[in-house]
Amino acid sequence: MTEFDFETRIDRHGTDAAKWSSQLAAHGQPAPGEAWLSEGLEPIPLSVADMELAAPQVVLEAMKARIDHGIFGYTMVGEAYRQAASDWQRQRHGWDMPGEAILTFQGVLPALYMLIRGMVAPGRKVLLQTPAFPPFVDAITQSGAVVTTHELTLGEDGRYGMDMASLEARLADPDVAMFVLCNPHNPVGRAWDGQELETIAQLCERHDVLVFSDEIHGDLMMPGHRFTPYASLGVHAAKRAIIANGLSKTMNLAGLHLCNIVVPDAGLRERVEELSNAAGLFGVNPVSQAGFIAGWRQGGPWLDALMAHIAGNREHMVGFLADRLPQIRAMPMEATYLAWLDLRGLGMAPDTIVERLVARARVRLENGAAYGQGGAGYFRVNLACPRAMLEEALERIATALGSNR
Repeated sequence: MTEFDFETRIDRHGTDAAKWSSQLAAHGQPAPGEAWLSEGLEPIPLSVADMELAAPQVVLEAMKARIDHGIFGYTMVGEAYRQAASDWQRQRHGWDMPGEAILTFQGVLPALYMLIRGMVAPGRKVLLQTPAFPPFVDAITQSGAVVTTHELTLGEDGRYGMDMASLEARLADPDVAMFVLCNPHNPVGRAWDGQELETIAQLCERHDVLVFSDEIHGDLMMPGHRFTPYASLGVHAAKRAIIANGLSKTMNLAGLHLCNIVVPDAGLRERVEELSNAAGLFGVNPVSQAGFIAGWRQGGPWLDALMAHIAGNREHMVGFLADRLPQIRAMPMEATYLAWLDLRGLGMAPDTIVERLVARARVRLENGAAYGQGGAGYFRVNLACPRAMLEEALERIATALGSNR
């Protein structure tokens, strides 16, 4: 019996949670609107990548203690924060992340928008690997740059990989200024290994391409798999790398609006700091800082138990699909809490699937068609929820999409 509660269903009504909003359109899908406002089953969103699980108690207690202090004046990032973040990376992932390299931002996407605007000249290209997280596309196009893509390869075993020859061809384009690496990858769930990342580092060094490595899911490793931070490869990788990490996904703290942008190279870090200062960014939320420090110092056992729970949820889902919806294939999952399902075997158009899920099942998944090349016919499912919620959602999905029972 675990000491952590991942089974209690928490009512999020009245919290303005984006995931539960019936008016929110997301990733190419219309808002559920009236389909969720009418009488019927309680909606179940397994879409937006936050958890239906409470943050660790040690984090909550630290934030409550900071609130009880009573003063929330202008606050700077402290040495305790830098040390806790560095210790976590070294102990869990074997990376000696330099504390002085840590800059703080409100989130990965705000930082990426700022970096593209400041470091990629208008009209130059930013490379994404597809299927790609749709907001990355927005960050590029809305910042005046051009999206160029490299489609991941899909093996017969369902495991995604990279064709390094075609990747080099993209990186060799003199107009490509930045490569947004998703490590581990959202939505396909690959934890890139050291050799794959080493090849990327060599290619980006050869063609002088800046790497933005989104590692916000890096702590969320499925049992038996290991995360390799990109900058841990050595100076040749770190000197042109900007790393995004933190606890927003790890411990369900996204609403605290805090992440690390780690820039190991001093010269590159100075450029990023200049952009941050020009944007008027200053200080850190004191409550968020307290929560992150506690998470890094004391949250390891909670995270280990969480990933065991996620693995159990995935095992249950795979068994359910094999029994009730064998036309749906669950792709291998090495990291994150986001499953990637192949629904092409149903023979339905993605829009039809979305309509049936929203209107009949009152369940929301993420339509892979919005993730670009290789995404059509796939759907992303958030497994960070109580088992009973997942079971109920799967039963409704089976009813809506057709069951062999």
